[in-house]
Amino acid sequence: MKRKSELTNLYFLEMNLAQKMNKDEYFRIMHNYVQYYYKRANLYKIWYLSLSVTKLLILAMIPVSQTFAGLSALPWIAAGASSLCIPLESVTELFRMKEKWVLYRKVGNDLMREGRQYAMKAGGYQDGDEEKNFRVFVTNAENIINEESSSWKQMIQNIKSEKV
Repeated sequence: MKRKSELTNLYFLEMNLAQKMNKDEYFRIMHNYVQYYYKRANLYKIWYLSLSVTKLLILAMIPVSQTFAGLSALPWIAAGASSLCIPLESVTELFRMKEKWVLYRKVGNDLMREGRQYAMKAGGYQDGDEEKNFRVFVTNAENIINEESSSWKQMIQNIKSEKV
């Protein structure tokens, strides 16, 4: 996995080369972005679902454990089990796993949709020459990525406002 500084350097290198970039290079970069967004979406999906299922199983075991005579005499088992759910829920909310999963998936889907429309000359790409369509595609793809960045900023501001 690339370090953050390597990704930042790659980003600025891509920005500097954007003027000289051909279509194949741009599509390679877009392909890398789509892979990145889907990998992040899957990572947060797995973590979110794993923690949620674990929490549900623990909560479901509490009433079951109280039906057994030997375990019902030990109230700390129910208290301990329910106490395990607090950090699980806290981690899920602290890292906004569900929101990030949905955000990354949406951006990946939007980029894929834009690529399909461009390839099939559909949507906003059915009129105009190839060069114009490519410029429109680049603008649309960059706007999608920029919207993701804006969504991140909004998410951070919401977190900060909730702490106040």
